[in-house]
Amino acid sequence: MFRIALLGDLHYPSNDVKKSDLQETADNFFTKYLHEFLSIDADLHVSIGDLTHLGLESEFQFMYDLVRKYDVTFRQVLGNHDVLSLSKEKITELIGQPRYDAIETEECLLLFLDTTKELQLHGWGLDKEQWNWLEAQMSRSIEKPLMIFAHHPVPNTTKYSPEGNTSFEALQDIRPLLAKREGLVIYFNGHTHSQSIIQQANHHFVQTGAVLCDSNYLVIELNDDQINIHTMNIGDVQINAFRKTLYEKLSDFHRPNLLADGDASSTYRTIRSLKIT
Repeated sequence: MFRIALLGDLHYPSNDVKKSDLQETADNFFTKYLHEFLSIDADLHVSIGDLTHLGLESEFQFMYDLVRKYDVTFRQVLGNHDVLSLSKEKITELIGQPRYDAIETEECLLLFLDTTKELQLHGWGLDKEQWNWLEAQMSRSIEKPLMIFAHHPVPNTTKYSPEGNTSFEALQDIRPLLAKREGLVIYFNGHTHSQSIIQQANHHFVQTGAVLCDSNYLVIELNDDQINIHTMNIGDVQINAFRKTLYEKLSDFHRPNLLADGDASSTYRTIRSLKIT
């Protein structure tokens, strides 16, 4: 069995003067929450992006000082908040990971994408080099399920994903590339702070909520002919008290209209078993 622990948008805030009254609360919450997450028995721990709130070096340093205390394989995709302050070259140097890459196991092919635009809060989409790379991956190891991890949603899929078919910039809509892949494809994303899951033919789109909205995480298990997705909630009273304070007071934090754990048609608190064909 291959097991992945998936972390939603985390938004660790900066230590500047404006937020100094929140710093102790923030450090307590994120230290305790990450302890819970990184203590999960998994082959791979993944952040879906927005690990930081302003993309400051001090924010990355705090996060990775914590991560490196645990014996885990940790992989981060970049979110739009992660790229607000530093060049991507500097960020990849700090975290010791490439912007995008692939990992192949006996069970599946995993792709990690960078859907952000450097120093832009609202820009998104791939660059040409990454687009060509992703296109080449569609014909790789076609007998295995493909699992893609990226921060931004695919258009016309999960809750609050971009809508329409003609208003996208070049290299934003990857659906033409996904259409070239036969077999099971699961695309994981964050960004909207709302959980959602939908199926379109053999493609499944799974969207995580933000940790400050609902302190949970996902566990993805590949076992024989099934992929099981569990939503795991951290019920610690102290952790949730810290979370509530940050949710209410952290500036520039997007609070979705939809509850973080989805609605009756999109929630995946129950196990979803996806047959591998």
